[in-house]
Amino acid sequence: KLRMSPQKYLLNYRLQQAKELLGSTDIFIKDIAHAVGYEDSLAFSKMFRNATGYSPSAYRKHKTGFSENK
Repeated sequence: KLRMSPQKYLLNYRLQQAKELLGSTDIFIKDIAHAVGYEDSLAFSKMFRNATGYSPSAYRKHKTGFSENK
């Protein structure tokens, strides 16, 4: 029904959740990575950049003006 593989669905779901958290909270990126199912925050950052064209921190700054300094 969804016309995508379970893997693609999960990737899209995790990406959407991450975007929501990045745009509406100041939670550390490593904690967002864990919250959406990535044990490795570097793997999360690579996935996010490949999917959006932005690093997680650049996406957050673009959406909110908030910069993570830690």
